[in-house]
Amino acid sequence: MIKQLLTATAVLVAVTVQAEPHDNCITSELEDRLITADLAVAAGNCHLGRASDESQAVSALEYAHSWFLQAQTLGSNQARRGLDLVEQKLAQVGQAHD
Repeated sequence: MIKQLLTATAVLVAVTVQAEPHDNCITSELEDRLITADLAVAAGNCHLGRASDESQAVSALEYAHSWFLQAQTLGSNQARRGLDLVEQKLAQVGQAHD
């Protein structure tokens, strides 16, 4: 019962993250057993959305990169695309500050 409740909570967080990409994104650590590839991709996409705010760009991209790496480890086919996009945006941020 508790495992089902925790899984439902993780799914609810993922849906909320996808619905409101510019609000709160998952930044705290979750137990590994609760994280799915889909949740990691959703969290990565949330942080990627926050990267459009210049004041948060670097930290948001770092979080996105971490979540996409975790999604890739969990077998996500979408993670590579997210990682490529994060690397591209990090390069753009670096060029803007040169």
